[in-house]
Amino acid sequence: MASCIQGLATCKSRTQHHYYHSQIVILQLLLILFSFFQEGLCADILGVFPIEAPSHQIIFDSYMSELHRRGHNVTVYSHFPDIASEQYKRIQISNTSSLLDPNYVTMDHMYSPSTLNSYKHMFHIVRNGETYTQSNALRQLYAQPEDSYDLIVTETCNTDLYLALIERFKAPFIAWTTSPLFVWSADRMGASTHPAYIPVLMTTNGPHMNLAERIYNTLMRSIAFYKYYTESTISSQKIASKHYKESSHLDQLVLRTSLLFVNTYHALWGSRPLPQNVVEVGGLHVKPSKPLEEDIQKYIDEAENGVIYFCMGSLLRGETFSPEKRQMFLNVFKKIPQRILWKWEGELPGKLSNVMIRKWMPQRDILAHPNVKLFISHGGLLGTTEAVYEGVPILSMPIFGDQMTNIKAVVSKGAAEMMNYGDLNEDDIFIKITSMLTNPKYRQKAKELSEAFRDRPMSPLETAVYWTEYVIRHKGAPHLQSVAVGMPWYQYYLIDVLVIIFLSITTIFVLFYYLIFKVISRLLNRKSKEKQS
Repeated sequence: MASCIQGLATCKSRTQHHYYHSQIVILQLLLILFSFFQEGLCADILGVFPIEAPSHQIIFDSYMSELHRRGHNVTVYSHFPDIASEQYKRIQISNTSSLLDPNYVTMDHMYSPSTLNSYKHMFHIVRNGETYTQSNALRQLYAQPEDSYDLIVTETCNTDLYLALIERFKAPFIAWTTSPLFVWSADRMGASTHPAYIPVLMTTNGPHMNLAERIYNTLMRSIAFYKYYTESTISSQKIASKHYKESSHLDQLVLRTSLLFVNTYHALWGSRPLPQNVVEVGGLHVKPSKPLEEDIQKYIDEAENGVIYFCMGSLLRGETFSPEKRQMFLNVFKKIPQRILWKWEGELPGKLSNVMIRKWMPQRDILAHPNVKLFISHGGLLGTTEAVYEGVPILSMPIFGDQMTNIKAVVSKGAAEMMNYGDLNEDDIFIKITSMLTNPKYRQKAKELSEAFRDRPMSPLETAVYWTEYVIRHKGAPHLQSVAVGMPWYQYYLIDVLVIIFLSITTIFVLFYYLIFKVISRLLNRKSKEKQS
């Protein structure tokens, strides 16, 4: 009996051993299949981001980090390799940086009361293209085998120079604009830039324009195309022809854009017709808020009347306010009961007890705090988007670039007010701040805008990843491209059709006139002959 029991135990042990062994084999096979499956989905993605603005790289890092988390092999060339939340491969383009020279980026120097001044600052960076194309990083990139990448992503808001570099890799490319659409960015994708209802970026026009504003908008649209051609296209093409002799002409390369991501969303910037390969992903960089540092958390929590957050962005430094304007704000802050969080880089002369300064602030997390009542800013797109996302009213002083257009969009929704930096005065600042703090309509409108901005079928980051992988799966997805891309202007605006119609109508009138003239002449001749007879 004992031997029988022992035999049964041995048999059971062997059965369990075989069972576990088979389970291990199945698991190994599944892992092998999974690795093959992952290999099929995994793509080599190159990012080339040449614009010297940390805020731009924050957006790109959110995007590229998510692609890295999804299993893609990501390589990024930028000026800010340290801005990265994931450990993908990062290469610094160059240490040279004239745009970020502290003497260049000051409030008064960057302030652009006219659109033409904004273009001057915007195209200033294009001049650095000569230096960057000759940097060791980009020269080594250009020397890589042409089959190194499956997809390339780059920013093309102010220059197309780097398309000549990435053309070498014979891979589809996705373009980014971290601002609302410029007319040249929209035009190359076949998107409408109709001046009757689409404000030209960087003008003072809002979405609703009267006759005078539509006339101005129409003129500025033509000027925008002209400035881009004279101050960006010509110089970019010269550099491309010099250093990338085998590349196609830039005007032809832009027409090959597979997809364009735009850092906007229609809930804020308004609805406009866009082709299938122009995708809005505004708010992509907005991540879940994190706990604040203990001192900032306590400072906001204990503010009985709430907190005003004051920041002029990552590029502009608060310490470059003129002494007169700085004192205006300090005088106003002295009169109000709210506490102030102010991004200020150095010592603040005359600092008040209700003001906390920091060289750098965790802006996204501060704006998420329910006790933050107002955001004073320059209207930069990232800060504006974060405030809209959290439903915080904005008081803005646009300085340059797209800031005027950004804040005009929020003003049109009733969630913001605007001041003119060029003629700031203490009374106006005080009236605007106290009005926005005491009138509940601003908070209500901001909350309504926040709800509309958040309500989407997919998050902006998921949207960007989906369409990126869609382009990879469909080898550039040429079927998304509008037939309007590359269409001659006279065809796009039906000039040839209008000419034919005009000529046809003119011909009919001429023939009709000739026929009537002939009939009348014959009648007159017949009557004349009858009289003579």
